[in-house]
Amino acid sequence: MKRLKFIYLAAPLTVALNAIPCMLGDVWRLVTAIALALALWAVMWVRLYHTSKLRPEYAVLAIVPALCFHVLQSIGPEYAATFTTPGWQNFNFFLWLAAIFVTIRAMLPAKDEYSGRLAADSVFIFMSIITVVYGISCWATTHTLL
Repeated sequence: MKRLKFIYLAAPLTVALNAIPCMLGDVWRLVTAIALALALWAVMWVRLYHTSKLRPEYAVLAIVPALCFHVLQSIGPEYAATFTTPGWQNFNFFLWLAAIFVTIRAMLPAKDEYSGRLAADSVFIFMSIITVVYGISCWATTHTLL
């Protein structure tokens, strides 16, 4: 999968996974979150498989934090309160860092996509900045809502 096609597919899926299920009720929230997570995982897996920058099995880390958040929100506040302890919140932070890392590794150019220095690759630099800012924003949002 070419990098531009990956960005055109993964960026809207990531935003949809983090935004759309929050607007729905408990059952539809889970159904929508699982469907969007599977679509994002498939896109991430194919990109990692074709670029060999990271093992494709790590693609699951791109969806775990958002999917965990939606599951915790749908089971009810009395059960979700268990996961507001500092240990779980730190684990949630590291899950979001892993998602950011996997997404950035997936955006690295393949050999036939860019031949110059990585420091001069404007697409990679711009998308990495957006990914880091968006990932930290998502973590902060899930941190305050749990």
